[in-house]
Amino acid sequence: MRIDLIAAQLLMIREGSVAKRISIYLAAFILTFSASIILASSNSPKPDNTHWEIQGDLTETCSCAVPCTCNFGGGPSPKHYCHTMFSLAIESGHYGDTKLDGLHLAGVHGNKSKVWYIDSTATPEQATALRAIADHMLKSEHVETAAITQKVDDKSNLLKIGDKGRFEADYIMGLDKQTPVVVENNTTWNVKRSIKGKSKYVQYKDEFGNKLDFKGTNSNQGKFDWTDLTEKYF
Repeated sequence: MRIDLIAAQLLMIREGSVAKRISIYLAAFILTFSASIILASSNSPKPDNTHWEIQGDLTETCSCAVPCTCNFGGGPSPKHYCHTMFSLAIESGHYGDTKLDGLHLAGVHGNKSKVWYIDSTATPEQATALRAIADHMLKSEHVETAAITQKVDDKSNLLKIGDKGRFEADYIMGLDKQTPVVVENNTTWNVKRSIKGKSKYVQYKDEFGNKLDFKGTNSNQGKFDWTDLTEKYF
């Protein structure tokens, strides 16, 4: 047999072997890639469809002058930012089968980041529920635990978040000097009737670089009634 024909046949065999190996490698790659996708899908967190409802008192203050123009569809004033501190006193509520009556959920939107505070009196199950509700309403950079004190009366409100911060405000009385000024259906906080107040002091500082220190600024006090289906909270 001619040497050139033998060489050609050997080359064909070699090329066929290479092609076969490539096919095997490609098939193995496809199987491995598909398996990784399936595994990743099985390990991905499933959407939380737990139904929840909370009702109670919203106590809030911010860095804006009275009345906060953000509450009326405008931008912050007199500064270009609106830093807030607030708390939700849950009079009645549940997350699935977990009762949340009597607990608090506080938040701070500071100059560096947003921070949620979970009531330190909550059980582990309740704390998990409050965290899930907080994440649903507003994603934040940090979640902490703290003793939360929230007081509301006919003329003023008060909030303390552990040793991180506190504020106190007096309601703004109307012409009769006895009834506070009320704004209905404001554009920022989803409360039907918001009592307007003026802060006596606002002090807050945390390890994340947030610091609030002002007075004579806006405050809101109102009843909230929210669920996982509420379109807007704040």
